[in-house]
Amino acid sequence: MLKFLLKSFFTLSIVATIFLTIFVCNIFSTGQKIFSNNENTSIIKQLGELVFSPAEKLKGEDKGRVNILLLGIGGKGHSGGELTDIIMIASIKPATNEASILSIPRDLYVQIPETNRSSKINAVKFLGDRSKEKNGIELIKQTVNEVSGLDIHYYVQLDFKGFTKIIDDLGGIDIYLKNDINDPAYPDFNRGYDPFYITKGWHHLDGATALKVARSRHSTMGDFDRIERQQDIIKAVKQKAFEKYSKLDVFAFKKILDSMGDNLRTDIQLKEFPRFYKVAKEIKNHKITAEALDTKRYLNRTYVGMGYTLQAKDRTYKDIKNLSADIFDIEIPDEQKELIKNEKAKIEIQNGTGSLDLANKVAEDLENLGYKIINSTNIDAPDFSGVRIYDNSKETKPNTLEFLKEKFNGVIMEMPNNEASKTDFVIVLGKGF
Repeated sequence: MLKFLLKSFFTLSIVATIFLTIFVCNIFSTGQKIFSNNENTSIIKQLGELVFSPAEKLKGEDKGRVNILLLGIGGKGHSGGELTDIIMIASIKPATNEASILSIPRDLYVQIPETNRSSKINAVKFLGDRSKEKNGIELIKQTVNEVSGLDIHYYVQLDFKGFTKIIDDLGGIDIYLKNDINDPAYPDFNRGYDPFYITKGWHHLDGATALKVARSRHSTMGDFDRIERQQDIIKAVKQKAFEKYSKLDVFAFKKILDSMGDNLRTDIQLKEFPRFYKVAKEIKNHKITAEALDTKRYLNRTYVGMGYTLQAKDRTYKDIKNLSADIFDIEIPDEQKELIKNEKAKIEIQNGTGSLDLANKVAEDLENLGYKIINSTNIDAPDFSGVRIYDNSKETKPNTLEFLKEKFNGVIMEMPNNEASKTDFVIVLGKGF
């Protein structure tokens, strides 16, 4: 019997060793692509640090703010695939569970650091990659620093194929479109057109459709509508991701690495991912502030040669730097605040997330904004993800409804006839919030 047990143990040990070897080699192979620029730290060393000494703090966390440069490119097979189509600064304040997104238009005309050249900001990384120094990431980080005044601690670059993969892996996302999109000239990636039309309102989007929504410029405000949609998509992806991956799962992490090896690049260290996950999970959508550099406040439309560009109204970027520094302290405009205050809306919070104190935390956040919360309670988990806002106001409080919809990225529903409520709005927090 003892001999049989020893033999079985030996066999299981060999199988486990083989499995572990394959698992580690797979992560090693994929990780070399994704994390290849990580401060000259080998992927083997990073794997060891991930297991034995994961980071307790992120870069910038000691100063209260972590800044991540988010870059979107077309990638292989796309016209202009090396140009940076999407540029955003995502900032995180771990101490207060807040985040912000600042979008920089790709047509912003900038001076390329340490050169005598100027170009649209979407070409800076491409030009750096093609230079003798091959310093595209360093150049775009430095350029964004000069425009925003922010230290850029990390970058994440994703191409179009990776974008669609992520959303399809999540089972799609739900977002609200404020305006119709009618884009007869949407590219088909074969030098032709693939006309795209979608109505305003709520939609469940797969990866391919979400990419079209994120890229199309044919709507009321052109590129600035597009930027707002991109920010909404990021919020929706975050919400769906934490619904699906409610715990840090090494096998799920491996699956993501496997699928994204050719599409994702970052200088985040492997050992920092557990901390990133923990911090990001605590940030709820209503604690995310989104802003963009627009032509009302910060930019002018101009032409350089034959091309359309945007240039800062203040060439020292003073106003943009002030926005970047103060983005967490932006308040509701006084005019909107007065309209909301006059509506005197009564709100109820129902929490079905399983996190027992969340209803009270959300209620406190809204009370700090001047809302009257008449009840906050925990309920059984609902059969939906995200947030639903049940409207019992009978269209008498439109400013409050619009604010809540944007703040929570919530689906608006009519109050069921069989549910009596003395409130104007019932906010139900579902899975993934």
